[in-house]
Amino acid sequence: MSNNAFLFEKTLKNKTKKDVLAGKILEMIFTGLLQHDDVLPSERELGGMFGVSRETVRGALSIISAYGLISVSHGSKTRVVRNEEALNRCLVLLPELNSIEVNNYDVHSVFESRRVVESAIARSAAVKIDEKGLKELNNLLDQQKKLFDEPVHFQLSDKSFHKIISEYSGNSILVGYAEDLYRYGLNFRRMVMRKEGSIEKSYLEHMEIYRALSEKNPEKAEEAMLSHIESVYKTTIEAINHADL
Repeated sequence: MSNNAFLFEKTLKNKTKKDVLAGKILEMIFTGLLQHDDVLPSERELGGMFGVSRETVRGALSIISAYGLISVSHGSKTRVVRNEEALNRCLVLLPELNSIEVNNYDVHSVFESRRVVESAIARSAAVKIDEKGLKELNNLLDQQKKLFDEPVHFQLSDKSFHKIISEYSGNSILVGYAEDLYRYGLNFRRMVMRKEGSIEKSYLEHMEIYRALSEKNPEKAEEAMLSHIESVYKTTIEAINHADL
């Protein structure tokens, strides 16, 4: 089974991988996962997260830079430039970004949906995942255990971790639902990830999911995924309540 971050992307019919990756990063900027002045991972790290070459990453960053949403300079770190002027200019050129609507739903409905969708994904993936997929997940886990002090970089890796698992469900509809639901409340997830021990906890939950998938155990994979989603739900609620104080 061929697997990478673009497995079920319909856009590949008309776009190159660098176009698709650029779209993914732009989406992260628009949903609030990436904020103004955030430092992006290196080209090598981004390539590892999304399963593409450094050349593809470089091309994607060049596209985003042309929209004015990142600052790229030789020898310096790439930073996000997120302001209303740049966002509005990008929306004129890419009106499809206006369709990101999941944050219009309440947190309880979103996570109830995540439980249903991602438990089904975990069960199916446990049966269908191959050694290549397990290796990709293991590589991300190796990456994540070095990111306990890098909330933004960890969240990017987290997104890829869930994406790979959903792709191995073999169901493109579930993949789409999972991606839409993942977008919810990413600004609050940033708050959660800043708390001491939060990233390590999420990493350990990922490890449990990985172990169940490597054992090809659908019941255990479903249980581990549900436990992880419940943990994310609780900490997201706490962050939302704290923000409302």
